[in-house]
Amino acid sequence: MKCKLFCLPYAGGSATIYTRWKRHLHGDIELHPVELAGRGKRLLEPHYGSMDEMVDDLYGYLDQQIDEADFAFFGHSMGALIAYELAHAVKKKRGREPVHLFVSGTYPPHARRSLPLHLLSDARLQQEIRQLGGTDDELFEREDLLRLFLPGLRRDLELVETHGFKSRAELIHCDISVLNGKEDKATEGFNLLEWASYGSRGCQLYEFEGGHFFINEHTEQVVSLIHDVLRSPVVQMSTKKES
Repeated sequence: MKCKLFCLPYAGGSATIYTRWKRHLHGDIELHPVELAGRGKRLLEPHYGSMDEMVDDLYGYLDQQIDEADFAFFGHSMGALIAYELAHAVKKKRGREPVHLFVSGTYPPHARRSLPLHLLSDARLQQEIRQLGGTDDELFEREDLLRLFLPGLRRDLELVETHGFKSRAELIHCDISVLNGKEDKATEGFNLLEWASYGSRGCQLYEFEGGHFFINEHTEQVVSLIHDVLRSPVVQMSTKKES
């Protein structure tokens, strides 16, 4: 049975990062990279003023794509938290829920950093980004690129870090898979299995070699996991390691 997979990007990123997944996915999984305003093919559109505005905008796209077929969400970092909010929006407005929620590279919605990234100086923010890896060194060596990149990234971070997420009493009725890089500084110190309290079914943690951007370093393994999970949903909570 066909399943539509809606994929959300990380802060400062474009949904085009997911286009490479198509050649690895089984034919019964239909890939839908969801582009946010202010990047990619929507580069000229203004950035969002709030997470609620973002969710309303993205729901407008989903409303046209969701039909009788099953659907699932995948989001990395900021994208995981957007996917969680979109799952609630679809549930509220359409009475539909995803068959699975994949949250990658981030802590659960109730968790907070001791110092929000969007409040850091440009120099400190650049330092934090470099520590996460996955960003071309050329970006930090060119002032023109930084002037384009940093404001959008900061706005994305502010939307996530200041948003009041849905209460854990409002559960999503699907399984949740949590993907994480073993050396990811962004999730260090957080209990990622606390994502289990946001769904009424199973939650499973998968760990991969690498840091925050392990999804780009281990694309085939990540897509293979998604494929296997969607064809054989997980119903128990445990931890598995992926290399």
